[in-house]
This record gives sequence, C-alpha cells and structure tokens, in this order.
Amino acid sequence: MSASPTASRSLPIAAGFWFAVTAFGQAAFLAYIAGFYGPTLVTGDFQRWTRNENLGHGYVPGDDRGNLLFAVHVGLAAILTLGGLLQLLPALRRRAPVLHRWTGRIFMVSALAAALGGAALTWLRHDANSSLINDIAITGNALAILICAAFAWRTALKRDFVNHQAWATRLFLVVSGVWFLRVGMVAWGIAGQGWGIAAFFDVWVFGAYLVPLAIYEIYRRAKRADRLAQRAAAGLLALTGLVILAGSLGAAAFMWLPLLQAT
Repeated sequence: MSASPTASRSLPIAAGFWFAVTAFGQAAFLAYIAGFYGPTLVTGDFQRWTRNENLGHGYVPGDDRGNLLFAVHVGLAAILTLGGLLQLLPALRRRAPVLHRWTGRIFMVSALAAALGGAALTWLRHDANSSLINDIAITGNALAILICAAFAWRTALKRDFVNHQAWATRLFLVVSGVWFLRVGMVAWGIAGQGWGIAAFFDVWVFGAYLVPLAIYEIYRRAKRADRLAQRAAAGLLALTGLVILAGSLGAAAFMWLPLLQAT
C-alpha cells in the first residue's frame, strides 16, 4: 500500500518503534518460555510448572494426557514466538523469500494447532484461575486466529501479496494475544499500583487481541489519509509502543526473570 503524497515521516518512524518494542518484548517472552518450560519438556517433569502460580490450565496431577497437551501447547508457543519474530523482518522477505514462505507455513500450521489446542484446554481443564469470561475470550481469540490464518493462506495462494501481508500481520497480532495479555496486565498494574486489576482483566482478556487489531487498522488507513490523521496515528503508535515497552520490561523483571532464577 503506497503512502499518501502528503505523508508525515512520523508515521513510519512510530510504526517502526511499535514493532521494535513488540519484537523486544516477544524475544524476552521467548527466552522465558525456553528457560522455564524447555527443561521440563525434555525431562517430562511437568510438576515444576506449579512454580508459576499465575499459570492457568497447567499441571494437573494424574492427568497425563492433559499435561502432555499443555506441553505441546507450550512448545507451539515457542515456535510461534520465534516464527513471528522472523516474519517481522523485512530483510527476510527480500533476501530469503523461500525461507520466508516456509517460515510462514510453519507459523500458520502452528497457529492453527495452538488455537485448537488452547480452546480444548480452556473448556476441558478448569482450575482456580478459570472463569466463564476468560474462557469465552480465549475461544474468541482462537476463532480470530482461525479466520486470519484462512485469509492469509487464501491470499497467498492467489498471490495477492498486498492483502496477504495485511492478513499475515493480523494473524501475528491475534496469535500474540497471550503475550499482549501479560504485557497489558503488567502495564496496568504498574500504572495503577494494582487498582482495579480484576476488573481490568475481564476487559483486557478481550482487548489483548482486539485492541492490537484496531491499532493496526488505524495505521493502515492512516497511510492514505492526510498529514493530520497520520500524525494522530503516529501519536497513538508511539503511546501504545511506550505502554508495550513498560509492560515488557515489567513482565520480564517481575514475572519471567524470577521464575527463571528459581528454575
């Protein structure tokens, strides 16, 4: 999609900042997944997951099949996080298109498997952290992943690369819903010192995948809008990028690093 003739330089700069802090935060999340879950996936010592008190649908004593399903789900999360980071690299598309296509296929298949597996875990394994609102939101996230994956695949087959890139980006955003959930909750907790955290969760569990989609749509439309709209969109990207950065740093410091140090 070409930019408006009156394009403001602030829009691409803000967009680059937004995706840079997102990549940073997801790289930290990937390090946590690899460091915390990696050893248990190799040894099969799934009981160590109980160290994460915020983990929902995790280890259940005696439920070997469910524990294995969750382990596969965690493995897919690592693949998706790494694959998503690779798909964000424009240089990969330009210089290694074959690698980009195969990475995209693996990402898409993994996204479908993770969405279906996550929905199954949500409705089949209930624990103290579960609620109907949470279950409905996660199911909605899974449906969004299935829809975006279908359109991304269809546009790729039709060689409609402009729309394919848009749907692939949407797929990346909804797949990242679990990560946005954590980062957003930490950012809210830091800003409000824990005020209204439960109420915010009931809203953000939907917003974690719907808000990034909305921001992306605003960005896409702003690229063809006038300079004032582009600057407004740039401000939105810069502000939410700062929230993502704060949430990522907070999650790494208060959630992920302590678990890694205790491993």
